[in-house]
Amino acid sequence: MAAKSRSTRLLRWLRFIGSALGIVLCAVPMSHARQLPEARVDLPMDLPVVRPVVDCASLAGLALRDAVGVDVALAAAPVSTPRGPFCHVTGVIAPAIHLEVDLPVEHWTQRLLETGCGGLCGMINASIGNAGTCAPALNGAFAVAATDMGHEAQMGAPGESNFAADPQKRIDFAYRANHLTALAAKALIRAYYGQPHRFAYFSGCSDGGREAMMEAQRFPEDFDGISAGAPAMYFQVQNSLNHAWTQAANTRADGSKILQGAQLQSLHAAVIRHCDLLDGIKDGLLTDPRACKVDPQWVLCSAHSAAANACLTPEQWTAASKLYMGPTDTAGHHFLPGGWQPGSELQWGGGMPGSGPPPQGSATGHRRDRTTTDLPHGPPPQQQGPAHSPGTGMLASMAPVVFPVATPADATAANYPFTVEQFHRAIQLHGLNDATDTDLRPFAAHGGKLLMYHGWSDTSIAPMISVAYFAAVQRDLGSDRVDQFLRLFMLPGMAHCGGGDGFQQFDTLTPLMAWVEHGRAPASLIAGKLPPFAGMGAGPDGRGGRPQTAPYARPDQPALATRAILPFPHTASQPLAMQPWIGAELLAPAAPLRYRVEDGKLTQK
Repeated sequence: MAAKSRSTRLLRWLRFIGSALGIVLCAVPMSHARQLPEARVDLPMDLPVVRPVVDCASLAGLALRDAVGVDVALAAAPVSTPRGPFCHVTGVIAPAIHLEVDLPVEHWTQRLLETGCGGLCGMINASIGNAGTCAPALNGAFAVAATDMGHEAQMGAPGESNFAADPQKRIDFAYRANHLTALAAKALIRAYYGQPHRFAYFSGCSDGGREAMMEAQRFPEDFDGISAGAPAMYFQVQNSLNHAWTQAANTRADGSKILQGAQLQSLHAAVIRHCDLLDGIKDGLLTDPRACKVDPQWVLCSAHSAAANACLTPEQWTAASKLYMGPTDTAGHHFLPGGWQPGSELQWGGGMPGSGPPPQGSATGHRRDRTTTDLPHGPPPQQQGPAHSPGTGMLASMAPVVFPVATPADATAANYPFTVEQFHRAIQLHGLNDATDTDLRPFAAHGGKLLMYHGWSDTSIAPMISVAYFAAVQRDLGSDRVDQFLRLFMLPGMAHCGGGDGFQQFDTLTPLMAWVEHGRAPASLIAGKLPPFAGMGAGPDGRGGRPQTAPYARPDQPALATRAILPFPHTASQPLAMQPWIGAELLAPAAPLRYRVEDGKLTQK
């Protein structure tokens, strides 16, 4: 008994110390703790504060044409925030790219952070996501830049994709806006503080993740460290055949839905019951869902089923199997490396195809110019909606951006042509919107570090796209070389950029900064599990909820438990082959195509 008492006191003491150091022992049963890595949290450099050398208002007259390459109209005014005063600069990069740069007056520690936006953007999101334990981000010590990507169409509103009728706006949205915003922000920093930045970072999720990948591939010298979450890098097919498939797979000819919430709960329970222990940890999550081969016999109704909702009919199982599989043609050709993953079934309800776009001003937010001291932290939870779902509204809004000339059939799932011909139509603008170039050697040569992450339960952007891209980079550059500058973290149970029933709260900025500034690659991410729905709608970068526009991070919420997430593929229990798919050849080295407007039309340079 004495020995047991001493062991109990020691465990309590270790947990206390672990909590203080950010090292958590209670996330998994102690019998399995040996399977997790040491939870080491490296910190970035302690850089001295640099103060401004000119008045904020003087930046309004700054000429940026030499730095940016085109005219930039600026306005500047001081604002007060709970993190101290900022010089708030807004402007327009010709012809119509709105930007915002927030420059700390008292706390700048020589770093620039540019943030991405989600969906089709059309708003400025100057908040900092996935940095709830990052001291410089929490203290307002970054110069923060953001852009609306060249248009102001409110996400989720009718006409949000009308900008695609303007070929210049297509280019700005695809890749030009973030690059020129970075150049402008760096010039403003030099003018305001009398010296250049020491380190530059980019952070974004969803389309913000695509923007992050685009920066690493097209403009490898813009940033030293890039955090890319759930990147919509395979933009063309993801936003055409995939969204159409996820709606069509669950819709009867009369428009009614096949799978409902009760069946999804039963399906999820069966998947967890049979696959939870494949990773050796009983926690209700699948560390690597690819190892779980869902058997219809787990869930199919029998003649003696007591409750219809406790099982799936053959029709319902067919719908589920299609969602697991991802889009295919009648010959069985796959158009993605994988569909929705086992373990994600509870997310199929919130993002179930056909739910349409969110109400205006709710889930995906809207652009807000902040010229006063009003720095909102988003609406209360009851006002926040679900993430932009891959239903009718999403398919219709994406079609004009995906296709050079969209047809009515491209915007509706009913009778959608899941054919190789349609695939080739969908990739006509691959060179413009996709960010799948695997030749990251210029970025690595610059000293850049890239941290990718994706939730295994994402039902907006297929998580296997990130896995396929990572594997393609390793194939082309070699795993040893890739290990020097790229990490991919796949988070079990996490939905699109957050939420879900897994460990969805984590800080990517602190480990990224330590990697860039000290050369210490992240051995793991420390992720926290939140109460149900606490993480939904709370974050920027494409997650649900109206974006927080303050140029600093919010502290993490208290977590129910935490665990260390290993970099992929170290989580795999065994090598797992990827299904053959049409489009795999697009994940390859490719000289980025440059576009221009000629005679009013989009053309390649």
